Amino acid sequence: MIDNALQIIHPHLQDLTTPTLWFADENAQPLLEYIPYDEHLTIVTNRFDIYQQATIKKISVVFSDFNINDYPTQKFQKIIYRISKEKALVHNIINQSVILLADSQLADSSTAENACLIITGFKNEGIKSYADKIKSTTRAQGTLKKHGGCYCGEFFNLLKNTQLDDKNYANLQKIILDKNKITTADSFYSKHGVFGWNKTDKGTELLLTSLKKLVNNNELKPSNVLDLGCGYGWIFLNIDQYGFENITATDNNAAAIIAAQKNAQIMKTSTKIIASDCADCVKDTFDLVLCNPPFHQGFKHSQTLTDKFINTCYRKAKKNGHVLLVTNEFVTFDSLAKRLFTHKKTLLKEQGFKVTLLTK
Repeated sequence: MIDNALQIIHPHLQDLTTPTLWFADENAQPLLEYIPYDEHLTIVTNRFDIYQQATIKKISVVFSDFNINDYPTQKFQKIIYRISKEKALVHNIINQSVILLADSQLADSSTAENACLIITGFKNEGIKSYADKIKSTTRAQGTLKKHGGCYCGEFFNLLKNTQLDDKNYANLQKIILDKNKITTADSFYSKHGVFGWNKTDKGTELLLTSLKKLVNNNELKPSNVLDLGCGYGWIFLNIDQYGFENITATDNNAAAIIAAQKNAQIMKTSTKIIASDCADCVKDTFDLVLCNPPFHQGFKHSQTLTDKFINTCYRKAKKNGHVLLVTNEFVTFDSLAKRLFTHKKTLLKEQGFKVTLLTK
């Protein structure tokens, strides 16, 4: 579903006559279906599914964790952004817009005239605060206008060499854990933009606890394993101890892939890490699929996203293979799981989570 904040920017992405950059994160995905190829449009996205969709349409697109070094060197007359959930990311993109917009004082007036940053979002997402920071920090001209329940602002003449605090978004940070953790790794690298970026997820720890019991009791003897939706890699970092022959990890988020690759390198694991939309680029099937599926897309809960992961777990499991997943207790998938899998067993319920073992 296209929310109102996306609908507002739709006209700004049509019939373009000057270079336009669209920063497209997970919130932007529903709108892309309605955006045609345009020679003046460039998309930068941290989502592999958006990258694939734009590539099919032959739109110029960059898959990146919004790293300015990955982009075209050209200046843009218009930058469009529906704000993200992560505050540090929003600040990072505003900072990059300052650099990437044509400079009316230095650039040719034909390309710099009316160069602007267009942002949209809802009040409870902090859009008013971001607009105030743009104006106070970059001295930009422009105001927010209300459109139903959301706001849109066009900001001009952003002052060069100004910067909002983006918490060093571009760089990985080392996270050191308490020594009483049940898992084997005591630290990892992560960054803003990755789910639960600076802590271990309780649901994932419960999944790892359940897996340890199953392996130790010889109830599971997999040789190849898929970590579906790996994030920064906490699952694969802690199952390397079991001596599985092959581990593959995949995620749709560019920040997660960067962090997972760093952690695999530091921990000297042979895990194969693949950027992919719900493992659609992974050809193999597996004895065991491990998954802590996301149940939000953008700012909203998405049952469709949960169902997508359950279906992928089924497709990626070998015949008689297993799926071990952890979800919030309120996430429903029982009817779908019973239809796809021969056996379903709830291993535990604790602190609002449930761990489920499915057999194909």
